[in-house]
Amino acid sequence: MSLIASLGLLLALTAGQSDERPAYAREGDRVEQEFGVYRDRLNALFMSLRGMIDQQTPSAAATLPRLQLQDAPPPTAARFGFGVLPRIVDAPPAGTPPVSVFSYSWPITDGYIAAENIRLDQAEEDLHTVSNLSGDAKIARIGDLILEYRKLLTYQRTIDQYIQYNQFWQRSIVQDRARFDQLTKVYDLMKSDEPDTAQAIRDVLGKPDVPSFIKVDKTAKDRVVIHVPLYTDIEDEEFLTKAKGAIEELWQAQDGDTSYLLEIELRKVTPVAQRGDRIDVRAHAAKFPEDGAVLTTGAQTTHSLVGRYVALAPGDLSTRTLAHEFGHVLGFRDGYIRGYRDLGDRGFEILELTSVFDDIMSAPREGHVQPAHFKLILDSLK
Repeated sequence: MSLIASLGLLLALTAGQSDERPAYAREGDRVEQEFGVYRDRLNALFMSLRGMIDQQTPSAAATLPRLQLQDAPPPTAARFGFGVLPRIVDAPPAGTPPVSVFSYSWPITDGYIAAENIRLDQAEEDLHTVSNLSGDAKIARIGDLILEYRKLLTYQRTIDQYIQYNQFWQRSIVQDRARFDQLTKVYDLMKSDEPDTAQAIRDVLGKPDVPSFIKVDKTAKDRVVIHVPLYTDIEDEEFLTKAKGAIEELWQAQDGDTSYLLEIELRKVTPVAQRGDRIDVRAHAAKFPEDGAVLTTGAQTTHSLVGRYVALAPGDLSTRTLAHEFGHVLGFRDGYIRGYRDLGDRGFEILELTSVFDDIMSAPREGHVQPAHFKLILDSLK
C-alpha cells in the first residue's frame, strides 16, 4: 500500500468516515500491511545474521552457508512501473499434467502470512540463543539459521506473488463481473460428476474476437500467413528482437501440406512516460494508434486485453507465457477456467481449473498452438 493511500485511509478513519472502497481493495490493503510487518521482521533477521557472520573468524565464517545481499528480502515498495522490462526465458513444454484445481483469496494469503510468522518466531528465538553458545556449537547454530532463513525467504517471495495475483484478478472480477459469472458456471460444470467437456470448450473458448487490423496472406497455396502490426514504446532493441522471435516461433502450425505462420511488424512510438512511473495501463494503451496491437510496460502482473494489447510486468517471463498473452491480441480469451466465490467483506476467492484442453490458450506451460487457432481466425475474418 502506498504512503499516500495509507495516509488517505488514516484520515478517512480519523474523520469518522467509512471506507467506501470495494471489499477486495480494503481487505487487500489490510493483508498487505500485515505482510509488510512480516517483511520488516524478516529483513531484521537477515541483518542480524549478517552481523553474526562478520563477527566470526575468517576460518569459521568460511564453513558457513553463504549469505549474500541478494538473499535479502526485496524492498517493501512495489517494483513495477513504466519501462521496467521482464527477463524473457525459454520454457519448453512441461508435458501434459492432469486437470488441476487451485484457489487463492485474501483469507488464504492471510493464513500463509500467519503460518510464516510462526516459523519466523522460532527463528528469532533460536537467534537469541546464539549468544549463549561458543565454538563449534555456535557456528552450527548460525549455519542452521542461515538455512532456515533461506526457506523463509523462498516462502516470502511466494506470498508476494500471491498478493500481486490477488490484487490483479480480484480487480478484474469487479471490472468484468458478467464474464466471470459465466466462467464460474463453467467451473462448476467441470467440477460436477459428469462434466460436459465439449460444452465447456464452447463456453470458454468460443469464437475469437479477431481485431480488424489483422491481415491474412494466402498467396501461396500451401502457406497461410497472419500479419499483425504491433506498436510499442519499448526502446530496448535486444528485448524486442527476442520477444518478436519467440512469439513468431511458437505461433505456427502444420496441417497436412499447409503451413500456418504469424509475422509481426513492429512499429515504434515515442515513450510518453518516465521509467518507473505508475500508469493506468488500459488508459495508456488507448493512446496508441488503433490500426495495430500494442506491446507496452507498466503492469503489476503481465496481462493482455483481448484484441488490443500486451502489458508487461517485471520478473521472468517465459516465451510460452508471452505467446499465450499474444494469443489474446489475436482475439482469443483464456481457455483455462477462472471462476470465483464472493466472500463479502473479505473480497473474492478466485477458482482456477487448468490443463483441460491441449492448446496454448488453455495451458500455457503445456499446450500448443494448433491449426484450429488459425482456422478460427480465418473464419472470424470472413
